[in-house]
Amino acid sequence: MSDLKSQTIYRALRERILSNDIDPGARLVLRDIAQQYQASDIPAREALRMLERDGLVETAPYRGARVTTLTTREVEETYFIRSHLESIATGLAAERISDAELDALDALMERMREAVDAQDGPGFSDLNREFHQTIIAACGNEMLRDLTMDIWQRHSGFQRVFRMVPKRLATSQAEHEGIMAALRARDTERASKLALWHKRSVGESVSQLVDDSEEGRDSGSTA
Repeated sequence: MSDLKSQTIYRALRERILSNDIDPGARLVLRDIAQQYQASDIPAREALRMLERDGLVETAPYRGARVTTLTTREVEETYFIRSHLESIATGLAAERISDAELDALDALMERMREAVDAQDGPGFSDLNREFHQTIIAACGNEMLRDLTMDIWQRHSGFQRVFRMVPKRLATSQAEHEGIMAALRARDTERASKLALWHKRSVGESVSQLVDDSEEGRDSGSTA
């Protein structure tokens, strides 16, 4: 029962953080969270640990838990690494991907198109992760897969872009269409290049979102 409650709290807080309903830097008080979700401290504490694992919350001795504040430098460094890792993985996948995996990607593509039409940022974000995870899993290199997905997990906060920048959904999907065509054609070089350009494009959108957020905090502090 405790595990179920912690998952419920985790999902609720995660969605609020990703949609900016809880501001970056906001303090998360354990007892307040437990009371809000009618739970004991144990599942509330576990939910905070899961959010910390996702990179959405950071804890410090004597300061407690706070929503992670993204920085432009962190975004740039992370997407530099991600773009190259995913470029390599996507190129390898173009050589090795099975027909069944391509069919699974086609099904995800259809659902992502529907999410774009509905402007469903949260839904698109989840499908986007599954799309790229399927490609990375098809690369055949376990260390590359684990490194790439570990970075995805530890920087879940970057998914805010699909909630805060509606036009990013259609842009990302157009880029996915190109990657999908390259995979179908077994075109290793093109698949690799398109994955690199796609991840750099997403990184630029996240950087702009962080810049806007930093400017908003600065103007708020001097008002």
